[in-house]
Amino acid sequence: MPIESNGTLIQERALIVKLRNIRARLLDPAAGALTASVAVLLREAVGGMELLFLVRARRDGDPWSGHIGFPGGKIDATDEDPRQTAIRETREETGLDLTGADYVCRLDDQATHLSKVHVAAFVFCLSHGFELSLNREVQDAFWFPLASLMDQNRCVTTTVVGEWGEREVCAIDLLDGEGPVLWGLTYRFAAQVLACVGHQLPGGSEVQLN
Repeated sequence: MPIESNGTLIQERALIVKLRNIRARLLDPAAGALTASVAVLLREAVGGMELLFLVRARRDGDPWSGHIGFPGGKIDATDEDPRQTAIRETREETGLDLTGADYVCRLDDQATHLSKVHVAAFVFCLSHGFELSLNREVQDAFWFPLASLMDQNRCVTTTVVGEWGEREVCAIDLLDGEGPVLWGLTYRFAAQVLACVGHQLPGGSEVQLN
């Protein structure tokens, strides 16, 4: 199935090839930083390629409470490597077993403002024939078309508050105003995927808090 980007039809196979050719920029976590891994899951659907997003459950003390994100979590000392963390966390949160899935690439590592959190992201491509089984950490999950992710009418800004104060950042409205918007680390990882089809999200994959 083709993906339409800037008037050009790009075959899904070409997207996967471009992703496989990525040479990820790896970062050394800052001292004391929380380290985590996420899985960026692509699947082929009738209307084109889709990405899996989670809406995190609201929990006290969780900085990502209620946010849109990818499956993933903190790296555990028992994990063989960061990719295994993403695989384990995806299985725990969604019931999907990525052990035999098509591993595509590692994206550029991302760190939050002030480098308090360091995250690695690993792309997998899935086929049809699987169901999600969400655990208590996840409120909802949905597949979203890449073509719709590139819809400029969905581009918005949102106000975020933290140690840096209050800032306006780029975001994408995935839920038609009926839920949280996509911003932050997840936005920046999605930007890397879309860059492979020649689409640049506002702000790109760089930290937007200055």
